[in-house]
Amino acid sequence: MLKMLRHWLRRSSHVHVRQAGPTDLQELVGLLDRFLDDKPRYPLEWDDFISWESHIPAIESIRIRVEATEPLFISRNAEDLAKGSALVLEERNRVAAWVGQPAPVNRTQSSG
Repeated sequence: MLKMLRHWLRRSSHVHVRQAGPTDLQELVGLLDRFLDDKPRYPLEWDDFISWESHIPAIESIRIRVEATEPLFISRNAEDLAKGSALVLEERNRVAAWVGQPAPVNRTQSSG
């Protein structure tokens, strides 16, 4: 019964049960890539990340910096959206360098 209830809560359009966020920096790079590519694992993956504190200090400090970009993504101004994407990409590349992952080849970071 509990399993069925949990399944319903996760799939319901009326209720959202927060799913676990990244547990290490490599997972975080993947999440940032999915956000930049607009291919989340589930519809509220990004919101779960920026809205919920992480118990992992390194991830929490990154979450705080990335959370600050959220107003840029709510804006209807194309320059704000581009600036937000550039800031998230910069953070993504910084974290990726820490864990030995390359910068993405299909994106270019805008200067500004």
